[in-house]
Amino acid sequence: MATSIQMYSSNTYHLNDAINIFFTDSGAPQSSDDYTTLIVLHGSAFTGDGFVRLHEYSHANNLRTVIWNRRDYPGSTKYSDTELEDYANGRKVFLDRLALQLADFLKQFIETENIPPITSDRKSGGFAIMGWSMGTATAMPLFSDRALFSLEQYSLLEKYVKDLILYDPPYLSFGYKLPPDEKTYNPWTDPECKTPEELYQNFGTWVSSYYDHPDTSGSIHGLDFRKRTELATVPTWTAEEFERFYCESAAVRSEFKM
Repeated sequence: MATSIQMYSSNTYHLNDAINIFFTDSGAPQSSDDYTTLIVLHGSAFTGDGFVRLHEYSHANNLRTVIWNRRDYPGSTKYSDTELEDYANGRKVFLDRLALQLADFLKQFIETENIPPITSDRKSGGFAIMGWSMGTATAMPLFSDRALFSLEQYSLLEKYVKDLILYDPPYLSFGYKLPPDEKTYNPWTDPECKTPEELYQNFGTWVSSYYDHPDTSGSIHGLDFRKRTELATVPTWTAEEFERFYCESAAVRSEFKM
């Protein structure tokens, strides 16, 4: 029996400071006045297109799924050289801009789509913000500094933003350092890779490999840190899928210096 696939739309919002954000949208579930809108922020090198299958399942779960392409990724505005300099030097202003841009997007979405606010029991309605991998670094600034927002902005966000979901965040997102005695494989410092582009190709294979970690004690030293496994997702993609799901040029330009 054939399975029906839920359609979704592709959109671009024009934010303050001439910033464009491309996203796909499942649309609102029919006959629901308390659905939650899930904002999905993809990770490094992988684009938002890798999450579009979520649109097929959103309505059955009383969700509306909205999947970004983050800055520098296809359809969204590239970071300026000044922004990248702030990023490379760890300046808070870079994260502050991310918070304000996400808030601007949410305000526009609320006003354009008339989404339901958070319900009184806080179980439905409003927004859930989900960052995957390095996308968590884009998601968290919205929740980091109350002083960034005017009273009007904050009051609006308070009525609509209810959840922060951190999906498989890397230690870099939290500013953590690895233990000084760790001897793990690092795809970013592999001596066989001579260029940033080669490093990101290597990263794609490593990060999409399937590892069976033998030690579940919680120690980093018990994990499997081979360069890759026999089964990895990215090498199985067609050229068309790789072009759609992976954007190494964006990652090299905007995230390699992290």
